[in-house]
Amino acid sequence: MIDAAPLILGWYLALAILGIVGLLPAAVLCDRLHTRGVLYARPLAIAVVAVVVWFLAWLRVPYGTPLIVGVLLALTAWSISIAWLRPALVRAILERRAVLIAGEVVSLLVFAIVITARMYAPDANGTEKPMDLMILTAVHEADRMPPADPWLAGFSLSYYHLGHLSADILGRLSGNGPGTMFNLATATAGALAAAAITGLAIDVIALGRVAPRGATIVGGTVAVATLLLVTPLVGLVNLAAANGLGDPATWAALGVKEVPVPVGEIAGVPTTFWWWWTNTRILPGTISEFPAFTLLLGDPHAHLLSLPISLTAVALALTVFEGASPLTWRRWLMQPERLALTGVVFAAIFMTNAWDIVVYGGLWGVAAILAYLRTGWSLMPALMGVVRWAMVPAVVAGVLAFGFIETLDTPRLGLAPVVGEHSDPVRWLLVWLPPLLPVLAALALLRPRADRGSTAIAVSFALAPLAGWFGLVINAGGPSEFAARGTGWVVIAGLVAAVTLAAGAATTADGRFDRAQAAALALLTAVLGILLATELFRVADAFPGRFNTVFKFWFTAWTLLALAAGALAGLAWERGTVPVRAWLSWPVRLGVPLVLLAAVATALYLPAMAVSRGRDEGQFVGLDAVTYLQRVDPGRYATIEWAREHLHARSDVILEAVSESYTAGNMVSAATGVPTLLGWPNHERQWRRSVPEDERRRAVDAIYAGGASSASLEVARRFGVTYVYIGREERAAYGTNVAARFAAWPAVVDEAGALLVQVPMATTR
Repeated sequence: MIDAAPLILGWYLALAILGIVGLLPAAVLCDRLHTRGVLYARPLAIAVVAVVVWFLAWLRVPYGTPLIVGVLLALTAWSISIAWLRPALVRAILERRAVLIAGEVVSLLVFAIVITARMYAPDANGTEKPMDLMILTAVHEADRMPPADPWLAGFSLSYYHLGHLSADILGRLSGNGPGTMFNLATATAGALAAAAITGLAIDVIALGRVAPRGATIVGGTVAVATLLLVTPLVGLVNLAAANGLGDPATWAALGVKEVPVPVGEIAGVPTTFWWWWTNTRILPGTISEFPAFTLLLGDPHAHLLSLPISLTAVALALTVFEGASPLTWRRWLMQPERLALTGVVFAAIFMTNAWDIVVYGGLWGVAAILAYLRTGWSLMPALMGVVRWAMVPAVVAGVLAFGFIETLDTPRLGLAPVVGEHSDPVRWLLVWLPPLLPVLAALALLRPRADRGSTAIAVSFALAPLAGWFGLVINAGGPSEFAARGTGWVVIAGLVAAVTLAAGAATTADGRFDRAQAAALALLTAVLGILLATELFRVADAFPGRFNTVFKFWFTAWTLLALAAGALAGLAWERGTVPVRAWLSWPVRLGVPLVLLAAVATALYLPAMAVSRGRDEGQFVGLDAVTYLQRVDPGRYATIEWAREHLHARSDVILEAVSESYTAGNMVSAATGVPTLLGWPNHERQWRRSVPEDERRRAVDAIYAGGASSASLEVARRFGVTYVYIGREERAAYGTNVAARFAAWPAVVDEAGALLVQVPMATTR
């Protein structure tokens, strides 16, 4: 821990510098919001530096620390010029120092909690952690963009990686390498998301008026708690069952696989290995991951790294929804700074986790449509006006992300109706009831109303996706799906009704010029609309059914629901039918304590999960995600250290046995960035339209089977292999005597059962 302290402090100092530099650009972008964007400054500054660095490195400006420092200095100079030319923005920021301090406290607290949890389980081992370590390392070792793919020699990385580049930027500024970046980036995503959602809750509550401090405190607190503390109910069920509470038959009747876990606990925590995993596998054939789980699991995956900048995009949508600025394409030309920053935000979202552009770009567009409709435009002219307006920053974002888009080779994607699977009411509620509880309590206090006209429009909006699904299913000749849905119709009917009520109430509130309540209810409508859409449609990708669709979109829905919960809670505190402070009405006396109790109860899952990880996995306390190999596989670790010092990702290729996804193989290439011929092929198939898998497998087999023969040498040279690694996976795949086959080739590493031999006449650095 002592050795880690300077690295952590250096990282947080780099974050602080970027936050200061980003304050004025954020104020320019969010000048119509109450917070003036002070809590979005760091995500925005990181996005600006990362997008510009990526763009320049794609243009063949050498990637590295000098380029990063140069771009950061340019951003600093721009920020200083804004301060010089627009002193009113500086005064506005200083007036919001209380918000800035509160956001920093929240951010620092979340960062400290997550990084402490990560240090008790730091290893990049299991799940997709080796993959994300590989991407971090690939970016770190790159000299241009896109980086080379360590698991497919000769190809560029064809996966979203701007979030990993952002981590590398912070790492280079603070002296951290990929191993420590791995865990620091995870904690940073949680910290910046917590600050951003606090700012968003405040901005929604204060939309178009001055909000009391109590309402903003309540709103920010509920938003952060719902995002990072509240969890599905299955974790609580497992905790209860392990401690002998409830009837095991009743828990089993919930229908969740491997719930309850077998009886057994130590200090109240189940002894079953990874008992907490079932909290994300509640619905068959899907992953219902939520932010708190991802942070404690510790995988800096794209969907987690995109959280801070995606929440910044919600601030853009709020600025548009606020409606004070004319939405014309000419307006962009009058505000080039806002145009550039808006383009950067959406380019960054796409390059970090492209799935998010659908939701957050859509939210921004819908906010613009609502702003048009509010001024008396009819729907079709409003749509045309929004398209003209949105095309300008879309072009800027497209230019900035052009190199990234051009080098992606993603499989073809499509949209298909969901058939043969559905959410049943019980399991759906196991996931969504906890984060919905603060929303329901707030609505009970606010009692929003919808007039007839708004309700009629809302009904059409809610039924439109259902009508589309009916048409697709009938056209595909599968009306039997209507009956097969069974209890799934309860979920769909409930969501249609909820969308109708929320959309109608949002429209009515907007008609009364109550922008705050309208925005909060519109966010709730968006969440319910996403959940309804995932019951009816799926992205046709490399995964079966709606496996990946639920994984991606439910994570986003949880995030927006946390924001809606915070905003509605703050509004309810301020102006509920009976003020919460009075503690008079039965919804308050009964509902609020129940909500608090439920939040605390579900939050018990998180410390229990953290405790069991440290207890069951035998990981050593630390910060580096790779040093565990020094303990469990010292030969592989020695090979990694030697390769880091002597080899180069663009000129060398280390042959490793082909290891399947989620296994411990291909870690030499993942930890060094020096590519192998083929690693984790199932993931490569997810990322690319075509993978030379069969050819590469045959080449790998030929080299390991032939050893130092002339035939192997010919194959190695043909595929650019410069070194051959023999470790545990290679011996398991090609025999315990495989190392002897390469006795004629010079060994550069021979330690603890690992051997690295050089291919004769191979080109080396």
